[in-house]
Amino acid sequence: MAQDFFNAHITPLQSGCCKPPTECGYTFVNPTYWISPINNAADMDCLQWSNDQMQLCYNCDSCKAGLLANLKKEWRRVDIILLVTLVALIWVYLIGCCAFRNAKTEDLFRKYKQGTYT
Repeated sequence: MAQDFFNAHITPLQSGCCKPPTECGYTFVNPTYWISPINNAADMDCLQWSNDQMQLCYNCDSCKAGLLANLKKEWRRVDIILLVTLVALIWVYLIGCCAFRNAKTEDLFRKYKQGTYT
């Protein structure tokens, strides 16, 4: 049903590539078939829409915008993972530096602890 389709949550990529732009005025028949309006020259995307399952609106600007929105969301996740990894690596490096400095200090004072002064 049309109401179920319009109430469903779809990604920007699905919205831009798999359905015609709203301003074109296409009439819903089913999720993959839309009836073209008499005058669909409102936008270039309106002219590029096709009911052919292999074409749909993959060349539309709205599809390209949906792809960019999807990439932005995915890269944001990757950025968070990289930031957490960087913080963990810095933490391990600092612990290693402290352990190294502590080991050098122990070697320096070992001579004095044994009572040999050279």
